[in-house]
Amino acid sequence: MQLTIALNTILGSALIIVLVFADYVRKYNTDHIQKHIFCSLLIFTLIPMIGDIAYYLLEGRPGRNAYIALYGLTIVYYLFQVLAYFYIIIFVDHMIFKDIDRVKKLKLIVYLITVIHALILLLNFKYHFYFYIDEATNIFYHGDKYYIRLIISYCPILFALFEIFVSRRGFKTSYLSMIFLLVGLSFFGSSIDIIYTTVKLVWPCMTAALLYSYFFILQADTKIDSLTGIGNRYSFNEFTNRLSQSSNGESWAIVMIDMDHFKHINDTLGHQEGDNALRDMAAIIKSCLRGSDFAARYGGDEFVLASRVENGIDTLMQHIQEAIDRQNGKNIRPFKIEISYGYDVFTADGSRTIENFLTHIDSLMYKHKEMRRRAGDKAAGGKI
Repeated sequence: MQLTIALNTILGSALIIVLVFADYVRKYNTDHIQKHIFCSLLIFTLIPMIGDIAYYLLEGRPGRNAYIALYGLTIVYYLFQVLAYFYIIIFVDHMIFKDIDRVKKLKLIVYLITVIHALILLLNFKYHFYFYIDEATNIFYHGDKYYIRLIISYCPILFALFEIFVSRRGFKTSYLSMIFLLVGLSFFGSSIDIIYTTVKLVWPCMTAALLYSYFFILQADTKIDSLTGIGNRYSFNEFTNRLSQSSNGESWAIVMIDMDHFKHINDTLGHQEGDNALRDMAAIIKSCLRGSDFAARYGGDEFVLASRVENGIDTLMQHIQEAIDRQNGKNIRPFKIEISYGYDVFTADGSRTIENFLTHIDSLMYKHKEMRRRAGDKAAGGKI
C-alpha cells in the first residue's frame, strides 16, 4: 500500500512536470535566458523523479543485476536532485538581477560542484561512506557520512534564501512571494523526507512550487513587449491604474520618450533596422534602470519611464543620454539614436487624473522635440 502511494505521488508529479515542459518549450514571447534556465530546472527535476520510480520498482528484488541497477539509480537520483536545487539558485538569481554574466558564472560554479559531487558518488561505490545498498536484501541505507549529501543539497537553498533577503529591496513584491514559495516549498519537502524517509513529500512540494512559478512566468510574459523585452502598454496601464486609484500621496516622475527620425530609419533602411533601433533603445533603458524604476514600450517608437521622485529623474535621464552617446559612438548601426522627452511629477492624491497627466507630459515631449528640430535647423543654417 505504501509503495503504491509513493509511486502514484511521484508519477503524478512527473506527469505535471512533463506537461509544463511541453507547453513552455513552445513559447516564443518570453525571456529566452529565463526559458533555458527554467526548462533545465524542469528536466533536472524530472530525471531523479523517473529514477525514483524505477528504484521503488526494483528495491528488494534479489540478484546482482538488481543491485547494480539500484546503485546506478541512486547515483542518478542524488546527482540530479542536487543539480535541480542548484538550478533553483540560478533561476532565482536571474529573476532578481537579470544579468547574463552572473548566470554564466553561476553555471560554471554549479557544473564544477556537480563534477566534484559525481566523483564523491563514484568513490562511495568502494567505501560506502555516503550510502550503501545491502547486497543480500538490495535495500538502501545511509552511510556514516551522509551529511555530505545534506551539505551539498542544502547549501544552495540556504544561499538562495540569503540572496533573496539581501536583495529584497531590488525587485517587486510579487517576485518576492514567487521566489520564497519556490525555495521554501523545495526546502520544506526535502526536509520532511529526510526526517520521515517514507513520506516522499519532496516531489509534490517541488512540483507545486514549479507549477506556481510557471503560472507566474506566463502572467509576467503577458506584460512584456515581444520585440524589445521590456514592459508593454498593458503593463504600463496596469501600473498607472494602480497609481491613479491610490491616495497615499506617493509621487512618481513619469517620462514620455520619443525616438527622433524613427520613420526615416524605417523608410530608408527598412523595418529590420527599425526593429534594431527599438531594441537598442530598450536595451539602453534597461541598462540604466534602478530596482524600483519602471519602463515600458508605450507604442510605436514611444517609451515611458516611471521613477520615484526621491531617486532623481534628471540623473536617470542623464545616464540614458550618456548610454545613447556611447551606443552611437560605436558606429555599429547605420543610424544614430536620438530622443526627445517630457516629464513631470504625478502625485497620488486625487488632485488630477492620470489621463490628463499623460496628455500633459506627451505635450511636453512634443515641445522638446520641436525645440530640438528648430535647434537642428538653425545649426544647419549656420553651417551654410
